[in-house]
Amino acid sequence: MFDIFKEKKKIDLSSLDKNTKEILVASILVECAKSDGVLGNDEEQKIKTILSKKLNLNDQELKEIFDEALKDSDERVELYSLTKKIRENFSHEEIIEIFVYMWEVILIDNMIDDFESSLMRKATGLFHLSGRDSAEAKKKAEDSISNQ
Repeated sequence: MFDIFKEKKKIDLSSLDKNTKEILVASILVECAKSDGVLGNDEEQKIKTILSKKLNLNDQELKEIFDEALKDSDERVELYSLTKKIRENFSHEEIIEIFVYMWEVILIDNMIDDFESSLMRKATGLFHLSGRDSAEAKKKAEDSISNQ
């Protein structure tokens, strides 16, 4: 049903300024990591791994993008504008892939607290995804984490 899950796809960053799209992805992942009030080492490492492997970032680009995402997160008071920018600049399939990354960040510490669960429910609606889309993304993230 979802061809995106059959192979490890990389998000296409060609249609918008590369850094802008990378920062959008990094920012939503940082929001996931910080949703429980703490940006843990496991979550930070997972975000950096996703950014370097899935978005093909070198060490310098990774540092710049991650630092910018942290700065944006500290200044952000709501999630709607971030998810709106992502919806405007990524295809539905790319958004589902981003949702898998989000679940990977949430699940990396083997615990989903109420704040993380609430964030993912809210993000499902803001990204115009179904509960089934979210469940399939979560399953894909669980499989990815268990295969590491």
